[in-house]
Amino acid sequence: MKRGSYIFASVVAAAILTAGCNSGAKAASTGDGSGAPQSAQKAAGSPGAVKYVSGTEPSNSTATATLLDPTLNNMPAATLTVPEGWKTQGMMMTSPCTTLPVAVFRSYSPDGLMQMRAEPAMGWAWTTEQKMATVRGCLPLQKPVTAAQFLDAYIGMIQGGVHVVGAIELPQDQHQALAQRIAQLNQMEAQSPVMAGITNSGDMSAVRIETVNGSFVIEERLRATVMCQLNNNPGFQHGGTCFAQVDQLMAPKGRLDGLMRTMDSQHLPRAKASDQWFQAMMQQRQRQWDEFGRKLRALEQQESEMLAQQAQQFSQRMASDHAAYMQQQESEYQSERTNFNAQMNAKSTAASDWVDYALDRQTVAVGGTTAKISSAYSQTWSNGSQWYQTNDPNANPNGVLPGNWTLATQVHGNGQPK
Repeated sequence: MKRGSYIFASVVAAAILTAGCNSGAKAASTGDGSGAPQSAQKAAGSPGAVKYVSGTEPSNSTATATLLDPTLNNMPAATLTVPEGWKTQGMMMTSPCTTLPVAVFRSYSPDGLMQMRAEPAMGWAWTTEQKMATVRGCLPLQKPVTAAQFLDAYIGMIQGGVHVVGAIELPQDQHQALAQRIAQLNQMEAQSPVMAGITNSGDMSAVRIETVNGSFVIEERLRATVMCQLNNNPGFQHGGTCFAQVDQLMAPKGRLDGLMRTMDSQHLPRAKASDQWFQAMMQQRQRQWDEFGRKLRALEQQESEMLAQQAQQFSQRMASDHAAYMQQQESEYQSERTNFNAQMNAKSTAASDWVDYALDRQTVAVGGTTAKISSAYSQTWSNGSQWYQTNDPNANPNGVLPGNWTLATQVHGNGQPK
């Protein structure tokens, strides 16, 4: 097996579905705000008196939902175990700057008051010898971070105001399950001379927050899983790669603890990848590696032939027709590059719109910035720090609410104009 394929297979075998890392113990909350990252705390406007819609706790019975892989003709990729009666939308997705497909989904109770979500993974990479150029879709990080540090930054990006209640102590068997996966990776890679200098690490952390949705105060458990791979192999540039995924449990205030107990005691959501999908996905990755190698060898051969031709025709290219020749080469290069960028942009736009639809949200732009918000409303206004959403086409918060409000424009999920 090729070196790149071996690295990928060893990581995938132990970490393909980060959303499946749950435990059978009860979750405990500090409830007093202790341990919460101070820099992540934001003020949330008081919603006033709240009357909650009645609803039952999640059922102890379970059902399964199937997640598809759109990159493999919507092949069934994994099964997700959820409470009976819950509805699920999602797919397997490989995010930019990551090589692992993960489960991205939204599952919610029949009354719509409780949800669990898994967000797309986020990745970053670096080397110690030289600063790597920022790759589109990669986070601008140059080192590993803890799960708590990642959550601190993640909370800072949430729109609409967040109240950080405090850290949540995750059950020990969740940490143990992650530690076991990391140990298996390190043991497997230590047996290979090529992989002997590569070490893996993992971390988990959770925090309780409160947000406001209309007249409801929503409690959430945000849990982050961070996995990193550090390369200290002699003869290679030292550095590493990391990826992180955040999952959420959401319930009206006062009902989050019951939801956490139900989910953690039954190991929900239990995600299991299909053997057929895994083999198809690995074959797809192998074909991609083979195609990349073929193009690289063709490029090397082309460059070798070009250098030989340059040596023979050096005097001719010094003549006046050299400028015209180079202009033609540049034109062909720019044409190929434009076509490639257009194809990649079209794929990125379609994938980002699908994720927005699956997670019941929309992307809007205002003042040169974009934001992910609820898709339940047709109009969104912003005063720079707050959002006002409505389905009334004649509504205008200017003169009614404090501040200057601007009507946001709906864009594609990747920020491209519609």
